Amino acid sequence: MKAQGAYSDTPLAKKLGLVSNSTERREAALLGAPPEDFVPWLGELPANVSFRKSLTAKTSLALYFVRNTRHLDACLKMLSAKLPKGASAWIIRPKTHLKPDFGESDVRNGGLAVGLVDYKICSVSDEWSGMKFAWRKSGKK
Repeated sequence: MKAQGAYSDTPLAKKLGLVSNSTERREAALLGAPPEDFVPWLGELPANVSFRKSLTAKTSLALYFVRNTRHLDACLKMLSAKLPKGASAWIIRPKTHLKPDFGESDVRNGGLAVGLVDYKICSVSDEWSGMKFAWRKSGKK
């Protein structure tokens, strides 16, 4: 993974919502992260943030990397079944120039189909872009 473009002065951890003024313990699920070890790209994190490799009832934020349509389908199925009410999830996908077999509209439509609504987009790196979702207020969860 290449470093994030210099156009943004906002640290990646803050853009993804891992940094806040709260001192409450925050559990984040890190799923399918690139083998280059994604966590160092986040920089210094608050002591109250911890990562797991699965979704639990305590998960407040999920970061789910998807590489192709099959991964996207598995991601949406898992989020639909296990993302706690009140939690949010980033679906992070390869950027268009890498020519994945799916695009931003597939991610958005897939999320909507399972009751998730997208509300934020960010560049994660030169190779990855993310879309943040939360449960629809009148949704199934």
